[in-house]
Amino acid sequence: MNKLYALASVGFCVASAALITSASALPTEEVPKTEPEYIAKVKTAAPPSVVNNATITMPQPDGSSKTVQTGSNGFTCFIDKYGTPECDDQNAMEWRKALQANQAPPNKIGLIFMLAGDTGTSNHDFTERHTHQHWVQTGPHVMIVGGAAHEMLGPYPRDLDVKDATQPFVMFPGKPNEHLMIPVHSQELTTGSAR
Repeated sequence: MNKLYALASVGFCVASAALITSASALPTEEVPKTEPEYIAKVKTAAPPSVVNNATITMPQPDGSSKTVQTGSNGFTCFIDKYGTPECDDQNAMEWRKALQANQAPPNKIGLIFMLAGDTGTSNHDFTERHTHQHWVQTGPHVMIVGGAAHEMLGPYPRDLDVKDATQPFVMFPGKPNEHLMIPVHSQELTTGSAR
């Protein structure tokens, strides 16, 4: 029953995201320095019903993080160091923290909104982003993450060189952080072995 509920919830989120996503440009790598500009960019990550009720955190020059909006819905929204705005539910935040600590991801399913798209990375290893090998850049999408999500990955393409980033695919195949990417809008994207 829990798996059916999770799949139904994912389907609803993807359908909702598809309805509100427009054919805008992909995000830049800029991480805004002022709170108003930062919040404006963060608000491109998810539907207003999510981001308006989410906690928004902003990195500080000393490496800490400041809460600029206190939320009530369990989502945390921020801009990653590469300029990609995102909103993660509580399970996705636990997944992210476990990976940062080199621990096994929790056996839960998490949801991440990236409705502005991303700034691209290596599909082999995000720490090899600078090489532009196995490069993939995805437009507006949601991500299904977590240890319990592994059962869902089977039928989706697992190629390092993503052939079509407008279709669902497995990101970082075979790695502890592998997850399902579900694009919600088609547009021209960069894929392949080199950028």
